[in-house]
Amino acid sequence: MQIHPQLEINLPEQADYFEVPGAHLYTVLHPVADPVARVLLAGPFASERHNSYGPWVRWARYLAARQIEVLRYDYRGIGESTGDFDEMTFEDWLEDILLLAGWMSRRLPRAPLILHGLEVGSLLAGKAFDAGIGDALLLWSPPANANQALRATLLRWVGLEQLLRYSSERVTAADRIRQLEQDFPVEVEGYRWSPRLWRDSFSFQLPSGLEDEESAIIKYPKPVRIAILGADAAPLAKKGIVGGGDEIKDLSWLYADNFGWMNETLATSMRGAR
Repeated sequence: MQIHPQLEINLPEQADYFEVPGAHLYTVLHPVADPVARVLLAGPFASERHNSYGPWVRWARYLAARQIEVLRYDYRGIGESTGDFDEMTFEDWLEDILLLAGWMSRRLPRAPLILHGLEVGSLLAGKAFDAGIGDALLLWSPPANANQALRATLLRWVGLEQLLRYSSERVTAADRIRQLEQDFPVEVEGYRWSPRLWRDSFSFQLPSGLEDEESAIIKYPKPVRIAILGADAAPLAKKGIVGGGDEIKDLSWLYADNFGWMNETLATSMRGAR
């Protein structure tokens, strides 16, 4: 399906705030009049939201131009959403995706709901799917647990800090981790990580059965795709230095491949969900 890029830019987008306990989530709906499916995008975590914002938005527009309605959002305490990041937990963010998925599944006309997560968003989407939410699941670069993702972000941030500081002022990643383990918060790219967040990240894990597609086929009666993004998918894949200019890369090859999977999934196994 050939779509002129200008059409994707000119499609309507509806920004709004969605009420959740104690906060409001900033949401952007990419509406479609008669959608063949709906996709809920659970994006990257905290500062990674900024680093991969451009290609994430373009992915939503790509799908909307192909008759798939999309909702993207910022987690509680992150980006444009309200709430105090210092006080947030992974369970709060899991509640966010469950509430939004419920809202999307009630929209008319009915259409299959695909949960799609990137990195920490994959953990959230995976847990919601494991609880019986959604008709299909697409995961990009899911970590085994949240600590893997947090540690990678911390290492990249410390690497950038090293370039900007005099040698006498440099702090290592081990120093930052030691602070967290000793119950002191750490600032990472403008977000204040609490020691509780760090501790909880070890136990916030990908559900059993989502380690790979073969295991998912055995466990789930619904379609699952798990893709590990390489360096050619940066900045959606967390490779290299923050702010390296990867946001302008053409990722249409990635979009086309994953849209193809959605299209095939809809054609073969989700007709009855409509």
